[in-house]
Amino acid sequence: MHEHKHNQCKRKVKHRKNVMKLIIFCITVGISLMFIYYQNLRKEIDARQKWLETVLTGEKKWILENQGPEGEFYMNGSKAGDVNPYFACMAALGLLAETKNCPITETEKKAVGRYLDWHTGILLETDGKMGIYRKKSGKLIYKEKADSEDGYLGMYLFLMGKYLEKTESTDLPEYWKKGISLALKKIQSLMQDGITQVSEENTTVYLMDNLEVWKGLYELEHAGLKDVQAIREMRNKLQAQIEKLFWDDANQRWRIIENSDLYHQKEFYPDGVAQIYPLIYEFPVKEKKKQKILYEQFTERFQWQKLTKKRNGFLWAMTGMAAAQMGDINNLLEMIRNYEAEYCENRKYPLYTGEAGWICMECEKLYSLYERKIKTGFLFYNLISKKLLRSDFLQRIMISVFYTRESALKRAGSFCL
Repeated sequence: MHEHKHNQCKRKVKHRKNVMKLIIFCITVGISLMFIYYQNLRKEIDARQKWLETVLTGEKKWILENQGPEGEFYMNGSKAGDVNPYFACMAALGLLAETKNCPITETEKKAVGRYLDWHTGILLETDGKMGIYRKKSGKLIYKEKADSEDGYLGMYLFLMGKYLEKTESTDLPEYWKKGISLALKKIQSLMQDGITQVSEENTTVYLMDNLEVWKGLYELEHAGLKDVQAIREMRNKLQAQIEKLFWDDANQRWRIIENSDLYHQKEFYPDGVAQIYPLIYEFPVKEKKKQKILYEQFTERFQWQKLTKKRNGFLWAMTGMAAAQMGDINNLLEMIRNYEAEYCENRKYPLYTGEAGWICMECEKLYSLYERKIKTGFLFYNLISKKLLRSDFLQRIMISVFYTRESALKRAGSFCL
């Protein structure tokens, strides 16, 4: 009887030892598999980041090739090209995009500075009423009036603010200061109750224009200038008014025009694009879950990542910025791949330099998203492996097994007495 009990206790101890061995084996295998996964993830992301830097470098090169002698950026080629300051600002913004291994070069900084010289000069000459220009007989001449004042002013301040931030410039040329002052004054004059109308003649109030103005004010506010209190107050008021006047709570969507219910669900522009425009310009939406739903609906309905040409004749590469804000790596990656395959070599219509500027900014954003993914993977691996390999964790298991074994042997010994 005693011998039977003794053998039974021995079997229990042996079983627990085997369980302990199995636990340690599983922990070792688990950590090894996680390490292999992390290493493979790191290799895959490294390859994609290098590819993104190749695309970024190529687009910057093409944008620089489209810069004219006065600093202006042409839409697509200077021989028969137009200069649209609104889109030219987008092209210049692309030159300010950078990654860890592809920082902004001095050539790119100078190119953006030259463009700001040209744009500011025209802004001051026209008292803030920018036009669209065309090269004719070797000269850049006025072609037609711009379709808005508020949006153009917003894009100018967006570029100016981003340039000052990236270059850490504080000693501005006097005419740049005058240009900034004039742009702010014109925006103020276009404001009614904190929201901007298209122009002095056109009193329509658009969501998209106001988001561009908001972005310009935001970037200028954070550009390192000394006195930004007035800019901050203007931006804060505009921010509150955008939420108040354009969000349609009954229909859970953004209004295109203030106090208007006009909305065509199947129309890509302006109806569809307006729903993700707050994401494109990094507007701090209060209802983040609702904005996520709008983004998902837009993606499902229009398949923006495929760069279909059925969009008023243009690519609308800026839609990728919405994906960047949502952390949608896969769709943003697909869009940049489609862009590279279709346009990076031939540079054919409907491509223009503004689109290339957005691609540059999206390469920068996607690169950062991959950096975050690597850090998250590393932190997870580090946390789990340290937790499992912590001496006190294994010690607790060992002590548990040891005491179980000792108490079992004692019991077995007492049976033998």
